Amino acid sequence: MRKLVSLLGVGLAASVALVATPVSAASTPDIGFKVPAHAHANKATTVHWHASGVGNKTVVLQGYNSVKGWQKVGKRLHGTEGKKTIPALPIGIFDFRIAVFDHSGKLIAAKGHKLHVFGKVSWRSLFQTPKNDAGRYGSFHYVYSFFSNDVNYTALKVSHNPCTSIHISYIPGTENPNESVGGVGTVMIGRHGRSAVTSQAAAQHKASSHAALPLGKTWSINLSEDGTGSRLYTWYFNGSGICDQQHITSFAYNQN
Repeated sequence: MRKLVSLLGVGLAASVALVATPVSAASTPDIGFKVPAHAHANKATTVHWHASGVGNKTVVLQGYNSVKGWQKVGKRLHGTEGKKTIPALPIGIFDFRIAVFDHSGKLIAAKGHKLHVFGKVSWRSLFQTPKNDAGRYGSFHYVYSFFSNDVNYTALKVSHNPCTSIHISYIPGTENPNESVGGVGTVMIGRHGRSAVTSQAAAQHKASSHAALPLGKTWSINLSEDGTGSRLYTWYFNGSGICDQQHITSFAYNQN
């Protein structure tokens, strides 16, 4: 995998122009290729390409490397259309293009796409949770906890979402997992443009929730508690997402 990443990997740090190279109308080849909306990490990806009006020029599929620039993916393309396999890639966003070169190696035309590669990412990685914020609550391993003086509040809000789904496990508890406390805690995952996903758990009991998410939009985790009397919950969370980034950079935790 390290060899592959060094050849093709670029991720979000690279910004590459992916527009067609201007040439005269008379000699403009008709080229292009399609990538899947969601490729899977560590699995090969198949793209469909076409190329006409190229004559005997060289047509290749290339991936961008931030150190070496554009690098050829496998052998040159032959014919007017077909399929090409891109070797397995890690989670990230990668630049690819179909390119036409003349006999001297001059670039005649190119069209490109970004390939979004999704995979499972832990909550700790997504939100870069410090180790001292994680621990155990009874037998439950958590990576973040929430507490507020309110009984209904937004615990987490993501502004620009890189995940297609999120899975969370949680306990509405207190500082002591053996403490007797009543009531029910409700978790609502709010999603831009979609209905919220709601789940509940009795105090000191584990529950989970799963929600599909809109890419590039906002989502949030909203917490509420009922029947706890004067004892407010401390919430304990763990989870993961299916994402094309290892870290979410645009989010806010409740600071109460």
